[in-house]
Amino acid sequence: MEENLQALLKQADELRDNIEKMHQESKTVGYNAAGIRECVTTLQKGIKKVGNNKLAALANRDKRKVYAEMEEAIEQLMELID
Repeated sequence: MEENLQALLKQADELRDNIEKMHQESKTVGYNAAGIRECVTTLQKGIKKVGNNKLAALANRDKRKVYAEMEEAIEQLMELID
């Protein structure tokens, strides 16, 4: 009986550790999903600004700013994916 109780205690510890790992992974997934949504929104806004024919033309300075924001969003996406 003592051996059975020791085995159960060991299994309980392993289960607790695995639950903690899953909890940490789920937090990471939630963080990544929020980050991905934010990056996608930034990219969508940038594409609309640059590709909008209704605007006569974005000044070169503004285009560079928009492209820089989109490049940064892409870099953040790559970090979240890896």
